[in-house]
Parts: sequence; structure tokens; C-alpha cells
Amino acid sequence: MYRITSFIIIFSFVSVMIYFHIQNGHFQAADDEEEHHHGIIAVPNGTAAPSIDGEVMEDSSGSWLLKIKTTNFTFTPEKAGKEEINYNEGHAHIYLDGKKINRLYGNYYNLGELESGIHEVKVTVNANDHRVFSVMGEEISFKERFEVNKR
Repeated sequence: MYRITSFIIIFSFVSVMIYFHIQNGHFQAADDEEEHHHGIIAVPNGTAAPSIDGEVMEDSSGSWLLKIKTTNFTFTPEKAGKEEINYNEGHAHIYLDGKKINRLYGNYYNLGELESGIHEVKVTVNANDHRVFSVMGEEISFKERFEVNKR
């Protein structure tokens, strides 16, 4: 009887520890969006690949504005999360200093007031299922480093 009781206690303890270990690993990965991404989807040869360009600028209120321009791409917020793949539609993901801050469904995004220092913004072009589009192994994205000087 002692062995059965010991086995049940040890088995329960180990099971609970494994469960919390798995859950903790998932939450740590979710905090670091660069590590926890949705994957990549290659745009096939012969398909007009999307492209993205942009700029980050300070507005008169001291807030920072992200402006992007895409070609061969249409924002389709109503389809976000769906498995339907069209190589010329979807949404974008915005990263600030390596952390995902939001999705983008249009050409402008207010980054808000930022701390002094060097910052980097990155915008990836994503399919409806959140995978990043790529061409020849390179993700389709816009990246800009900029400096914020508080007055």
C-alpha cells in the first residue's frame, strides 16, 4: 500500500510540475514576440510580390507617426486569422525595439510619445493567417532606426 500511495503522490507532483513548466515556457515566448512568431510564407515565382516602404516622423505634438506605403497589397482586416491565403492581401505587424506592439490595417499608425534615445521600428507584411510573406528567403518588411531627442 505504501508503494501505491508513494507512486500516486510522486506522479501527481511530477505531472503538476510538467504542466507549469510548459505553461511558463509559453508565456515567456509570448512576451518576446520576435521569438514567438507565426512563420513565413513564400510568395511563389510569377506572382506579383507585395512590397512595403515607409517613414517615421515626429508630429507637432511630440508624438511619432509611422507612415507606410505598400504595392501589390490590400489590407483586409475582416479576414485576419483566416486560413484563406491570397499573396496580395492581409495585414501588417508593427514591432518597436524588437517587441510586437500591434497589427496594422492601413497606412498610418501613431507610435505615441517615445523615450529619448535610438529606436527601431519594423513592419512586416503578413498573410491573413499571420505568417510573414517572403521573397527569395527574405521577409517582406520595412525597417527604420530613428533618434528621439526630448526637448
